[in-house]
Amino acid sequence: MLVRIISASVLIPAALAVVFFAPPAYYLGAIGIVGSLCLYEYTHLTQKMGLRAQLWFCFAGFWILLIGFQAPRLQVSTMIASVVAAAFLAAMWRQDPIKDRVLGLMANLLGIFYLTYSLLSAYAVRFSFGEHVGLEWTLTLLVVIWTGDTAALLAGRSFGRTPIAAQLSPKKTNEGAVAGLLAGLAAAALLRYGFFTDLPWPHVLASSLLIGLFGQLGDLAESMLKRAAEVKESSNLIPGHGGVLDRIDSLLFAFPVLCLYLQQVYPGGH
Repeated sequence: MLVRIISASVLIPAALAVVFFAPPAYYLGAIGIVGSLCLYEYTHLTQKMGLRAQLWFCFAGFWILLIGFQAPRLQVSTMIASVVAAAFLAAMWRQDPIKDRVLGLMANLLGIFYLTYSLLSAYAVRFSFGEHVGLEWTLTLLVVIWTGDTAALLAGRSFGRTPIAAQLSPKKTNEGAVAGLLAGLAAAALLRYGFFTDLPWPHVLASSLLIGLFGQLGDLAESMLKRAAEVKESSNLIPGHGGVLDRIDSLLFAFPVLCLYLQQVYPGGH
């Protein structure tokens, strides 16, 4: 537990410094570094499953889409189609049996799209709705996820009885999940009351519930990958915490749902 706390005391201030101070290009670069580390771990998981994802291709596709997002003349659909076509070509050139090539192709594309567009949603939340508002929503999301994760862990250990998805993650319980949702909601309310008074109450509460719910689903999604790979953690890059993917799995589902909410429901997103 001490190692876990020490790691968190380093990583959380570093993450907040990027959120507060990094300009768009550097923010995107930080997202790229995090995504690359996650791709490394993801391909390790696929290898444990018997799938041979191509790390070099995952890196190339990820960075092409990440940088292409900044090019206004490139259409998203065109970039996606290009990466899909390139994935087929990369599979055709491999020397593996045909079935292994196709399974590797699928593993490549899932990893690229899973991480690219989830992390690009984090960029969009931070900069697509205004500098100030984007900062407030990003911090709200992080507080909800971090508080919810901690509360779910403590509640699950203390009085958790009913597994929420025994086959995916036996230690996660319904009691912990509810505690995590309530704690995240309370944290968002306190943050809005004390600091972000310009954010409308109904949207803070509604979006926080969505963030908490989809954050837990993102956690379960990565647990499914680890269960299939028969490993406890995606890697040992972060002492006491496992891998980078273990730390941001909740964010990978939370940022897209918040981005969609801000675009479609929040008055400032239209």
